[in-house]
Amino acid sequence: MSLKSFVTNVWKKLITFVKKTYKKVDELANKFCPIAINIVEAMKKVNEGTVGDVIEFIVTTAIPGNKDDIVVKALRGKLKLILPKIITQLTIVNSIAEIEDENEKLKAILAAVNISPDETKNALYHSFGALALEKLSDGKLTWSEAVQLTEWWYLNIYKAGK
Repeated sequence: MSLKSFVTNVWKKLITFVKKTYKKVDELANKFCPIAINIVEAMKKVNEGTVGDVIEFIVTTAIPGNKDDIVVKALRGKLKLILPKIITQLTIVNSIAEIEDENEKLKAILAAVNISPDETKNALYHSFGALALEKLSDGKLTWSEAVQLTEWWYLNIYKAGK
């Protein structure tokens, strides 16, 4: 097999894999994003409203000492920071799932990745690289092996070459 035919074959498999993956993601997003958004919105209401105050009061009163008070207040503070970010990301995913044109959907996904926080970008790139490697190996690599190999190659070959 020539290098050109090998690369062409790998490219076709990758494109097919990406299309199948996004179709599955669309189905899951359409099914679960509205539920997830509702859950996060409810958590925001509890955290920001009197229900959250009541829960905090009960927990801090029921458990003696101030360690639980510190933990509960820190948890509520953290929730106030992360819940709006989570709801924003879920809303973006939900809006992308509603796009019907595959090319437009792919553009929207790439735009969403570009505006995502760095930790989200890193997780997406890492997972996609491992998933692509696993699928391209035609079952010769497990997910775990693909993750480890992708990470090792990125750090030791790709990064070392820069």
